[in-house]
Amino acid sequence: MDSTATIVTSHKEIANAIRACVPNRVLEVDPSFIDLAETGLNADLEPQFRTMDAAVQTAVRGLRGTVICAIPPGLNQGQLLLHLAHTIEDAVLVYAPLHELNAAAIKRAVETSEEIDPWFLTSVAAHRLTERLLAEHWIRELGEEKLSYPRLLSLFYLQLVRDVASPSWRRYLHFGDCTAVEIDSFGGTIHHRGYPNHLNGAFEVTQKEVQAQWPDPQCAINDLLRNTGQHVEECRQELERAYYAGVCSWPFGYGGVSFGERPIRVCAQATGLVRHLAMPRPARKVIRVYRQNRILFRSISYYRDGQSPLNPLPKKAQVQVTIEPQLPSATLAAFLDRLDGYQLNLDFPSFLKLVKDGYLQTSNGNLTVTAKGQDLLLQADRIRLTGQRLYLILRLLENIQTDEASYADVLGLIQRNFDDKSHARPERQTAAAQRT
Repeated sequence: MDSTATIVTSHKEIANAIRACVPNRVLEVDPSFIDLAETGLNADLEPQFRTMDAAVQTAVRGLRGTVICAIPPGLNQGQLLLHLAHTIEDAVLVYAPLHELNAAAIKRAVETSEEIDPWFLTSVAAHRLTERLLAEHWIRELGEEKLSYPRLLSLFYLQLVRDVASPSWRRYLHFGDCTAVEIDSFGGTIHHRGYPNHLNGAFEVTQKEVQAQWPDPQCAINDLLRNTGQHVEECRQELERAYYAGVCSWPFGYGGVSFGERPIRVCAQATGLVRHLAMPRPARKVIRVYRQNRILFRSISYYRDGQSPLNPLPKKAQVQVTIEPQLPSATLAAFLDRLDGYQLNLDFPSFLKLVKDGYLQTSNGNLTVTAKGQDLLLQADRIRLTGQRLYLILRLLENIQTDEASYADVLGLIQRNFDDKSHARPERQTAAAQRT
């Protein structure tokens, strides 16, 4: 290990943990020492920055030799890495994602620091630029209603809470012994607001088998929240303390396409909330997609090595479609189920911001959209910023990392959608008037 390298992190607890086990100089830096400029991006869709703390910027720019950015993994933590990459001039910057915060894991991460994936930084920048575009598109009108823009994911969550409290329908495809759920082109489960049509005819079936774990650890955060009566804020604090104490790996996965996160796991003797974490075992996962024109269904099944799949491939093309009503529910569990259907873990800051800003109330496992939240949803509906559109934006942003060539097309598409003034809109009136 190069003991002359400077380690930079953004959390006091992480900085103290690093200092306790390596001899390197450790700097704790607030990621917001620079921020996006007012324009956000230039004509080539490149992010533009402005100085927020000149003293910190000067200190960072003065670093020499090797600089190791040691932070938790994932998209939500990448802001410091992005800003260091923009600011550092005469040093070599490398990345050490701290999946676990015990002495052995910290030393291993520092010793195996990796080159920075430019498309990871691009994904971080694209998310922030999209937030800027959304805010510029909407914030003036919200200010007139004395409302604040809660950020993309928070608004998407508010739309979902309203949706699960409304009746809907789901189509299932029974293909032999398999049961497949209807999905959109990005893999999210579809809930129809009205009674959907029955389907007839042949389906094209494709199958993929991969190594996996069972129970699937992808949505472990959602499962932990279902198995506790604690408030969401208390759960966030407890999981954070467990990570800082070295009890578990970084527990705040983004969900969807992985941005460097790994499934949460227990690293020491489990206590409190992490005791409810399921212990996955190696398994095989069979994914089948059933296609009829643009309509997609998907079945996922697991089996241990050496065993037959739980859903064997049908010998005959026996197709039966069922349509089941989904009863309204205002519970946290129902909301988490909907997130599972979108292949997303709960993002604590985005959810808790809705509560803090008075858009959402939580009590005894129930969720209630407040009058202020209804006002916000009315304004979102008025400019056609629907939950489906927000979900599409999330998946488009994920696509930047999985398809590097899509960056300009994705940001250009999002910007054109926000700048499009051609939509016919109803005459504007206040949210309060619309409610009455």
